[in-house]
Amino acid sequence: MHRNTCPHAPQRGIATVLILLLVGLSLSAAALGTAHYIRSQQQQDIATHAQTQAQMKAWTGAELVRQYLQKLQIDNQLSAFYASGPSTLTLTGDGVTGAILADITAIDATAGTVTARIIGITAPNSPAEARALLEVVYAASASAAPAQPRPAVLTYRRNLRLSGSIRVEKDTDSTTAYEISVMGDISTGGNSIDNVDNLLSTGSISIGSGSSFKLLHANCDVNLSGSVTAINIKARRNVCAIGTAGTGPNGAAMANGSIDTKAEISRNGTLSARANPEDVGSCNVEGFTPLSSSAEAATCANPSVVGVNLSGGSAGADKVETKGNVSIQSGKVNNLQAQGNLTVVSNATISGIVGGTVSKPGWNDKVKVKETKGFTTNPPLVALVKIDPDTFKADDVKPVANYVFTIDSAGFKKVKVQSVDGMADGEYFLGDYDGGGYKDYLCKTVTGTVSAPKCATPVRAESKTICKGQSEYNNCFTYSASTGWKIDGKSMAPGIAWFQGDLEVSNGTYFNTFVATGNIKTSGSHKTYAPNYAGYNGQADGKTYAPQGICSNSDFPALKPQTFCAGANYKPEATGNYALMAGNRTDGNWDDLTGYQGGTITVGASSEIFGDIRAGNEFQSGGNTIIHGYVSALALGVKVINSLGGSTKFDLRDLPKTFSPGGSASQPSGGGTPAGSVQMKWSRYL
Repeated sequence: MHRNTCPHAPQRGIATVLILLLVGLSLSAAALGTAHYIRSQQQQDIATHAQTQAQMKAWTGAELVRQYLQKLQIDNQLSAFYASGPSTLTLTGDGVTGAILADITAIDATAGTVTARIIGITAPNSPAEARALLEVVYAASASAAPAQPRPAVLTYRRNLRLSGSIRVEKDTDSTTAYEISVMGDISTGGNSIDNVDNLLSTGSISIGSGSSFKLLHANCDVNLSGSVTAINIKARRNVCAIGTAGTGPNGAAMANGSIDTKAEISRNGTLSARANPEDVGSCNVEGFTPLSSSAEAATCANPSVVGVNLSGGSAGADKVETKGNVSIQSGKVNNLQAQGNLTVVSNATISGIVGGTVSKPGWNDKVKVKETKGFTTNPPLVALVKIDPDTFKADDVKPVANYVFTIDSAGFKKVKVQSVDGMADGEYFLGDYDGGGYKDYLCKTVTGTVSAPKCATPVRAESKTICKGQSEYNNCFTYSASTGWKIDGKSMAPGIAWFQGDLEVSNGTYFNTFVATGNIKTSGSHKTYAPNYAGYNGQADGKTYAPQGICSNSDFPALKPQTFCAGANYKPEATGNYALMAGNRTDGNWDDLTGYQGGTITVGASSEIFGDIRAGNEFQSGGNTIIHGYVSALALGVKVINSLGGSTKFDLRDLPKTFSPGGSASQPSGGGTPAGSVQMKWSRYL
């Protein structure tokens, strides 16, 4: 039987067909997959783009809210904004309305923070709509943000007792309101304060002199006696005044608590009391009387009337506004607005409205006050005084010092020279050359004793001195392990001079920033010009500000600090605003006051300082002291003086342009946000 080995015709090429079908299906799947991927990627790109745009709009809204708060702050309207509570903001601008929503969700007046939720919207009411929800916390002090740092001629970060006279001299056309700001209490006793416009305290203010001010602002009480006048008085707890102390007829006293005054209407303008003090947990108790040796301030007594008590027989005011009650005897009030009750003790003259009741003698027909049940009023809220803590250590200035003075292990005086034209950088001994009249030279090797070192190398012709003594046979620099360094001469090489340990700068005229890790004191007939005050040659704009300059100095013509001198030009640098700086610590534990070294600066009688003073701990003047600049005492160490005595004059007239007292350029390390500006503290997406 014959078997047919050939396949039937329909089966021919079936494998090829199947392969082609599979390839076709694969290509179709790949094409469809690619199309799906492209479409998904396009949708993802659109979504990402839309979300990015929404986030950009949210951040635009965040900046608009910050600018809005900044404007309120500049216009002194933040306090009213804080009192208004959470709200919805309407943002305006190109492409903004309807695309950005902003809600104020929380306000903390005590901490000075505002929380906002901002929604950025892209392509609303369309398939591509996207939203981004951003929560931002702003730091917004109720105090107006100054264009420049506050003009505090004296900043003291510890209770301060002013027992001497303080006077500020300023240009006749100056509108600057100079102030003393204290982190703690301010108290006075038998002294005078002239031309200081403002006193700011994070504690209480107690003044018994006859001084006049534009502003007294305290986080606790303002306690006045005598004939003190302050156009504006602000206390977060109580205001009390005896004698004729008051605001004057056009002034205003504001308290978050109560007001008690004995002054008549000619001494009181507007009195505003919220009758509900806020955030006074750190204040001394009401009616506190400190020891005579203490720098604490006496506080107001517990108010007998919660609201406004016109306790003097003829006490009165032009206007009284309070959420509490009012009591008056025989004085006069032209405009009364009180939520509580009015008690008239005698023949007072008063007009206005109360939300409670009126109690008066039946025969007194001069009380024209309407009882209106439910009447409310909202006296202004007194904002918190904020004085930021600050730190200083001399070690931070050491790298930019032109002359670094130390004692080596054998007891010899050494000087490290840095960035001085005319002298190679390096470490030198401080010694004398034989032959007489060659004192305080910089040399590489010395012989002799630590008390009388002799320069061995280089030869005298190749060395330079950095000091001019009272005569050619007198040294300028001496050192004692018990008292530290002392400079007593005519002058020394200009620039930043840094000293390890305590420093006394005695007789002479100096063109330096003196920095010490310990304490600094001045004595004798002494003048120090900060580099930025002296400038290039002591002159600017056709005026003479100093007898010599930093870069043109006839006593040391070959020694020019590169820090400030660039050819024929002067370069104002941060540290150059300071004449004296003192204090140090070797770690960062600023809470450990016992670990802080030195930091007390004492300016002696007949001293004159042309520049700022920065004391890491405390400051004291010895009397007849003149300072052409600002003083800050940071209280980083243990209490030493705790009071400011003597006669101190801050002469701020006709200052050179190269010198910026208390300005941001005068901060020797770091920088930061100007005090009072509105900034974003943190943010997150929700």
